[in-house]
Amino acid sequence: MSSRAVRWSSLLGSFAISATLLAQGVPQGGPPEGKQALAKGDFVHAKTIYQEYLHTHADSVPGELGLADAELGLHEYEAAELQYRAVTAVQPALWIAHKNLVIIEAALGRWDEFDRERAVLRGARERGEPGISMHESDVIDAFDARGGHWLVREYDEPEGRSLTRYNFEHFSSTGRAEEYVSLESAQAAQSALSPEDVKIGRTTASQPIHDFALNYYT
Repeated sequence: MSSRAVRWSSLLGSFAISATLLAQGVPQGGPPEGKQALAKGDFVHAKTIYQEYLHTHADSVPGELGLADAELGLHEYEAAELQYRAVTAVQPALWIAHKNLVIIEAALGRWDEFDRERAVLRGARERGEPGISMHESDVIDAFDARGGHWLVREYDEPEGRSLTRYNFEHFSSTGRAEEYVSLESAQAAQSALSPEDVKIGRTTASQPIHDFALNYYT
């Protein structure tokens, strides 16, 4: 995007918690009640649980990761960053930690660090590292507009029927995804989708851009 001045929504805390964490090589262990609190979005309780756990399990990677997730959910970005950095120092291939660092650096406006973390993830995908795939997306931005929450995802490799490069997803006040705008291959979108499925983006420029289109979906 042309501007990196963003306002972060209350949905940010949920970005760190994903049903695919186990598939991404997240270490096992830690207090089960902490994981349950994170899954419920009760980040205050989760933080307390993980802080107490780390008192008796110092340097536990699952404990530090859980505390970082709770702090991210509470928008305590600097504290969460320190925890994720501690985790990646021990387990540099823990990709979910790097993905959450991308979110944190964007929230703090630290764009050099944002770009470095994105390069770490991109390099891991290109090398075929286990636990990360070219066929997935990363949250790289979030903002509020006209009372709605938008989440921006980037695909390192164009994905799906329409070869999507970026998705801008709009969420309702209840957190339900309602609509999205995708930057994707214009040709692929037109050949893969029927007119009732998508509003194909158009340009009024004298030299139309044929490679990509901004398409609107509900």
